[in-house]
Amino acid sequence: MFYLVRPPLLLRKLYPGGIWSIRTKKKEIYFTFDDGPNAISTAYILDALKKYDAKATFFCIGKNVVEHIELYKRIIDDGHAVGNHTYDHLNG
Repeated sequence: MFYLVRPPLLLRKLYPGGIWSIRTKKKEIYFTFDDGPNAISTAYILDALKKYDAKATFFCIGKNVVEHIELYKRIIDDGHAVGNHTYDHLNG
C-alpha cells in the first residue's frame, strides 16, 4: 500500500493558498471520533481521555445524540469539541 507523506507538488501548485506544512516543535496529537455517541465505546473513550487529561473532537450523529443524551452531555461537560456528522448516517 502507498501512503503520501506530503501532498503532491501538483496539488500544492493548484491550491497555493492552502497550508501544506506546519513547522513546530510542539508534540501534539489531535483525536477525533465519529458516529457517536454510543453505549459501547463512548464512556470508555471519555474515561481514557480524562485519565490522560486529553481532549478530543467527537463528530456526532443526531439520532445517537437523541438516544444517548447523557453521554453527549458528558462529552460537552468534559470540555471536548463536537461536530455534526449528519442525523442518521444512511449508507450511500
